[in-house]
Amino acid sequence: MFNVAISSYALRKIEEHTNKPYEQIGFLVGELNQEGLVIRNAICGEGDANGCCSIISAECLAKIADEIVSGRTNGRIVGWYHSHIGAGVFMSETDVQTQLKLQQFSPYVVALVIDTVAREFGVFSYEPPQGLVQIPEEHIQVI
Repeated sequence: MFNVAISSYALRKIEEHTNKPYEQIGFLVGELNQEGLVIRNAICGEGDANGCCSIISAECLAKIADEIVSGRTNGRIVGWYHSHIGAGVFMSETDVQTQLKLQQFSPYVVALVIDTVAREFGVFSYEPPQGLVQIPEEHIQVI
């Protein structure tokens, strides 16, 4: 189990972006250091969204990659976030598959799920051999 620190700035951006009547998605940007994973920023996804799913467009992915490679965005992608509207903080099977695809690049990639009605969030990782785990609150710090 590793520690996750998330900046209040990134959390505010996520809250503002997900304050909509349909699911939203985006990326978490930061770095891994000796204390754990540090999330410093959130990049809002652009694409198709409705009440039960959200998909980032290929153009949005290309734009995000270009911003990171060119240095206009500091850090690297360390995870992704998405909203559930009053459905709770959990990972669906589709969410788990998305997590596995991103986590193939690093075991320290996380998923942040925010329930916009309950105003709660959770952070998840996939840890073999256990599988999907929710990172305990004592391992998460807002900075």
